[in-house]
Order: sequence, then structure tokens, then C-alpha cells
Amino acid sequence: MSIGVRRLAKVTLFTLFFYLLVALTLYNCCLDRLVTAMYRGESLPFFNHLIHNTDNTPLSYYIGHARLLSSYLIFLGAATHLFLAAVLAHDYTRRVVLDFFSTPTSPRNLAIFRIVVFLGVVSQIHASETIWFGSVPHALQMAPLGVGWLLPHLPVSHASMISAVTFLYLVCATGLLGFFARTSALLALIGSFYVLGVPEFYGTVEHYHHLLWFLAILAVSPCGDALSIDALRNSAKRGTNAPESPQAESAAYSLPLRFACLLLGVIYFFPGFWKLRISGLDWAFTDNLRYTMYARWMDLDAFTPFFRLDLHPLLFRSIALGTLFFELSFFVLVFFPRLRLPLALFGLGFHFGSGLFMRIPFFDLWICYVALFDVSGALEHLRRGFSPAGNFDLPWFTGFAKTLQQGTGGNHPNVRAMLPRAGGRVPVVMVGIFLIAANSYWGALGIVRSWPFACYPRFAWNPGSQVESMEISALTPEGQVVFQGIPDFHRILPYHAFGGQLFSLLSMRTQDPGEFVSRVKALWALELQEDPHLARASTVRCYRIVLNTIPEERYLNPVQRDLILDLKM
Repeated sequence: MSIGVRRLAKVTLFTLFFYLLVALTLYNCCLDRLVTAMYRGESLPFFNHLIHNTDNTPLSYYIGHARLLSSYLIFLGAATHLFLAAVLAHDYTRRVVLDFFSTPTSPRNLAIFRIVVFLGVVSQIHASETIWFGSVPHALQMAPLGVGWLLPHLPVSHASMISAVTFLYLVCATGLLGFFARTSALLALIGSFYVLGVPEFYGTVEHYHHLLWFLAILAVSPCGDALSIDALRNSAKRGTNAPESPQAESAAYSLPLRFACLLLGVIYFFPGFWKLRISGLDWAFTDNLRYTMYARWMDLDAFTPFFRLDLHPLLFRSIALGTLFFELSFFVLVFFPRLRLPLALFGLGFHFGSGLFMRIPFFDLWICYVALFDVSGALEHLRRGFSPAGNFDLPWFTGFAKTLQQGTGGNHPNVRAMLPRAGGRVPVVMVGIFLIAANSYWGALGIVRSWPFACYPRFAWNPGSQVESMEISALTPEGQVVFQGIPDFHRILPYHAFGGQLFSLLSMRTQDPGEFVSRVKALWALELQEDPHLARASTVRCYRIVLNTIPEERYLNPVQRDLILDLKM
């Protein structure tokens, strides 16, 4: 890239910073005043004519639309600056993209990613909870988008869940050890679709979809070429006849990691896009995040964190603005190696904060950040600081390798010198492009409740200070109340993993009254299954309740309580 072009690109980026500074200042300090003056006819004539029908339309309507439109224009202006910078420095842009996909890496980095993904899958196999879903009445199934056609043909029972969970644990173990690694990844993909999918079929979709995407990439990649029993078996077969360099790096090992990075970018981008699309920059500059936290705390049985972030507007609004920037920029910034560490640190802070204040830790997502880095090289560099003359190897792994070699006649002393050659890249490219395209489609539509592709939680709307829920009251023939409240499955399930049923029932009662009644009966049958003492009830009443989510006003709950069903059992 020539000096002149480099300067033009730098000037463009500098003007982007200045543009954002000025635009955000005007957005916060001047926009409302300008719209108010236009509404009253006190601005310039040209601006005054932009507002019509002031007699029947409140000022708040125009202010809200002006702030939303301004948010779009600010975003488009920033995107235009970046596009111009990329065009002006097209040679540099081309080199960055090519380097991103073609820079070789160690097979150990892909192996570490393999181990992390399988650990993520294991962390989501909540055996007792998953098996419990095998006993849930099929009448309560609510197919997420993408599997509605399959759900009637999918066996879901106590026995099938036990078998499937056992099978998934087994293939995860072989995947972690790298025993037939690619086959293990494929079998884990099939098993995860079922085991992790069944809990998604009853109202609430938990977003661990990325684990399936990464398993699909691992299934077509040479993920077993290091830190695996496969590598030991292959090296033992070759003996000393076909040694590979211990530093044999290849783009075949980096390409799966690059597609994993892009999928991380897709995961973050569309929630940010929908925040901007629905709420604009007001998602960050108003009390949106505060009320989102309140709604989440109410969902967590009136949970309140030890530090009341909601009482510090400047702090939580700054965090919200940083969240928007992080989500919208991850996909672009991940192309630049020097920016991946600060990007990952910000992401860790983002997930730590959401775990601390909203109990949404996403552990199985942020551990996959290993795909961003040369972890093997970092460990090698760290090892040299302690033992310049040694080799980086896991002692148990090296010992196991020597034992295996001795048992098969192999006598090569170095495990790293016996890695099989990298496989083809075409399957990785095809699977990676398909996954990015599929998830971009779901993300662009904002479809959150789907499986195995989805837009990740958006939190794009301001929920306000009140939320709806459903309460069930059960009475004996004598009028004694034997149950009063929201159906309680927390002793079995984490948080509100079954809570989606209640919200769906509230909308279903007007759309399909017959289905609403049958689902309430099935829900009550499930409650009886968990607590047989409730069989004394002869009447079940359902109420629509409105709850105040502000912690200091929870004592007022329920704010509203309306009978919506009186069912004789």
C-alpha cells in the first residue's frame, strides 16, 4: 500500500472518530430540542414543514421517530466511512482477508479448540434435567422453527433420553481424547441435536446452538492431528519412516478456526443489529438496560445482585453503548490479529457482567475464544521462559505415546514429529459457508426461537417496569387452596427453562382457546406427576397476572390479576 493511500485511509478513520463524536453529541444534546422547535413551528421553515398533523399527534411520537431515524443515519455514516477506508486501502484490505484465511497454524491450536468444544457440549448435558424432559407430556411440546416437521417423528421418552445422554457422554469422551476424532465429532453432532434439542422443544430455547455448528466444522477438519489418540496411532504405525516437523503448520488447521471466528461474529452481530433496528441508540442512552435487568431479575425469582448497577445510570448506559459497539464490530475486528486480544478481553468482560448481573454466563460460548489465538505458540513461548532447552509436551501424553509406540514397534522419540498430514480444505469451506449463510438468514429475520440455527437473544425492546405471567390456583371440593402460584419446576430445572410455556399460553388463550385448555390440562398433569398431593384438587383456575419488576416495588405484586380459566378436573 502506497504512502498516499495509507494516509487517505488514516484520514478516513480519523474522520470516522470525529464524525461519531460529533454525531453522538448532537444526538444526546440537540436532537430533542430541534424536534421540539420543529413541532412548535419555531425552527427554520424547511424543518418546520417536515412535521405535519401536530394537532392529532403528540410530540413524543416525533421525538421517538427522529431518534430512531438519526440512529440509522449515524450507523450508515459509520459504515460508509469504514467502506471508504477499505476501498482506499484495497490492497491492504485484500491482504488482511487473505491472511485471515490462509495463515497457517499449528495442529495443536485446532486440537485445543476440539477439546474446548467437547467440554462445552459436556457442560450443557444436564443429565437429570434432560432425562426429565422425557417424562413431559408430548402435548406440551412447542416446536421451535426448523424442527416442526421432525418433532412428530422424534421419539422422546424416559428410556430414549437415558440412552441418548449415555451415548453423547461416550462420544464426547472419545472426542476429548481424540479417538476417531472426526467420527466422534459427527456422532456428537447427531447426539447433541437430539439431547440438547429436546429441552428446546418445550417453550424455552436456550442458545447453545454454536456447539453444534462447531462440531460440524470439526467433523470435516483434521481436528485429530494433535493431542489425540489418533495422532499417536498414526505415528506409531509410521514409526520413523515418515516423520513430520514438530512445527508443521498448515492453513488446513487454521481454516476451521477462522470459520469459527466468523460464526462468533455472526452470533454477536445480529443481536446488536436488532437492538439498533428496534430501539436505535436509545437502547444505550435511556433506561432500557435497567428495565431489561429488572425483567430478568423477576424471571430469576426476584434475584437482586450484590452491586446495584441499575442505580448508576452513567455506568450502565456506558456499558450498554460498549455492548452495541462490541456486538456490531466483532465480525470486522476479528480479521485483525492485533485487535483479537482486546476484543476477547472485552468479550470476557461482557459475558462476566451478563453472568454477574443477569445470570447469563454463556460459559460454553466464551471458552471458544481459543479459536482467536495461537494458544499453542503462546504456551510454547511461556515454556521457553522456564525451560529454554526443553520441548512443550503434556507429560502424560508423551508417556502414553511412548507406551503406544513400544507396543506397536514404533521407536520414534518425539510425538510432535509424527503428525499426519492435513486433510482437504474444501469440506471445511463448504460447511463453514453454509453455517454462516444459514445463521445470517435466521439472524436477519430476528428468529430467536429456532433450532439448530437462530438469532441469539436480542434484548432489543425496552420491557418497561411491568411484565406478564400466569398463575395457577388449585382448590379442593371444600374450597381449600392446595396450590397457588406459578408452576414450580425449579427443583428440577435451572432458572425458568420451562417458563416459555407460560408466556406462550398467555398468547394462545385468545388465538386458540381449545389448545389453551388442553395445554393447561397437560401442564397440570405434569405438576401432579411431580407432586401427587395435588391430586386432591378438583378445580384449577388460571390467572393472568401483571408483575412490577422494580425491586423496591415488588411488594406490590401482583399489580393486576385477571381470571382467564376456571377448569373442573
